[in-house]
Amino acid sequence: SSPTVQVRLQRIARILTEVEELTNDPSQAVVWFRHQPIPAFGGKTAQDLVEAGHAEAVFAFLEHLRDGGYA
Repeated sequence: SSPTVQVRLQRIARILTEVEELTNDPSQAVVWFRHQPIPAFGGKTAQDLVEAGHAEAVFAFLEHLRDGGYA
C-alpha cells in the first residue's frame, strides 16, 4: 500500500508486458525478468536493476531490443 511499492509494482508490470510483447510468451517474460543476465548491465537481471532503482535502464534496454538492437 505504500506509494514506493506501488510505483515499483507498476514498473515491473510494465516491463513484463513489454517483454511479453517481444517474446509472445507470458511465462518467458517472467523467467527473463527474474533470471536472464543482461550483459549490457554487467550480468544483472532486470529484477536486480529494478530493485536497485534502475527500472528506466530496463525500459531503455527493451526499447533498444524493439529497435532491432542486440542483447
